Amino acid sequence: MRIVRRPRSGPMLSAAFTLVELLVVIAIIGVLVALLLPAVQAARESARRTTCINQLKQFAIACTNHENSQKHFPTGGWGWNWVGDGDRGYGQKQPGGWIYNILPYMEQAAKHDLPKDGNPELHTTPQLDGARSMLLDPITILYCPTRRNGKFQNKPTSLANNASKVGSGEPRFVGRSDYAANAGDYSIGSGKGGPGGLLTSALFQTYDEWVTVNKTGLLHPRDNPNGDREFTGVSFQRSEIGLNHIEDGTSNTYLCGEKYLDPAGYESGEDTGDNETWCTGHNNDNFRTTYLPPSRDGTDPSDNVPENGEMFGSAHATTWQAAYCDGHVASISFDVDPTVHKNRGNRKDGNVSVE
Repeated sequence: MRIVRRPRSGPMLSAAFTLVELLVVIAIIGVLVALLLPAVQAARESARRTTCINQLKQFAIACTNHENSQKHFPTGGWGWNWVGDGDRGYGQKQPGGWIYNILPYMEQAAKHDLPKDGNPELHTTPQLDGARSMLLDPITILYCPTRRNGKFQNKPTSLANNASKVGSGEPRFVGRSDYAANAGDYSIGSGKGGPGGLLTSALFQTYDEWVTVNKTGLLHPRDNPNGDREFTGVSFQRSEIGLNHIEDGTSNTYLCGEKYLDPAGYESGEDTGDNETWCTGHNNDNFRTTYLPPSRDGTDPSDNVPENGEMFGSAHATTWQAAYCDGHVASISFDVDPTVHKNRGNRKDGNVSVE
């Protein structure tokens, strides 16, 4: 049987878009993208801020575990000329800073023991090479994802010192940290380099360049002629601050937090508050104070001043994150009352504020 197709009645319908229709669709898509992009960016930044909070929480847990075990929070070490030494324990004789001292409490005991030879009075080549490996090996928890995404930053040769010259050859890259311990509400400036050579036990207590003269932060007489000034925070040069020293309460005293940086120095390493390694002792790279209010990166007028590395702060838009001595972490506005902020850096001034 033959089937005959009947012709369609009326005009043929086109299945193609006209140019005007195509342009309208593109315009609508563009408007939708413009509307959604800020929301996507905000969601990403929220996730990065959450990462920061989680990292600070890990620091806080490690610090409190350190206090439980050693009966004091991690010491601030000696100065920027020194990195951690696995043979010198956890107290005043330890040259490394607070982050180095909590490595074993963050499941990083192997890294902590790299600069170790079994003799605290001798620096052997294997120990120096181990220290160099420690500096070069990345620790991603030390980096805020909003700021620089876990990269190693180049340390300019002009700014190189003992902290980055350990071992065989000079490392071209060293690890830095975006977080700092609370050294109190008294200005530390850039800190001190520390001893110029290896200290023996006999010389340890007599070295004349210490910033502090005791474990609770009393300043050297040359910097403290009236004898009434001391570091009031939780970690600083040669500190051994325990829970019994936190007189204002652990929930009211900063332990550590994000630090302020000049964005121009993110990659160059020329920011004086960011030119040393993550495991050096007392200096403004790894220790900050509440002497000045917190600030968002790049918004402080003192960016061109060498001592701008005094403040806490962050690369986030409206807040910076801080961990307290009881282990809790809070997001704090850059507009926090300067007096309240200053008081939270002092462990024993009697001025307590509720968040």
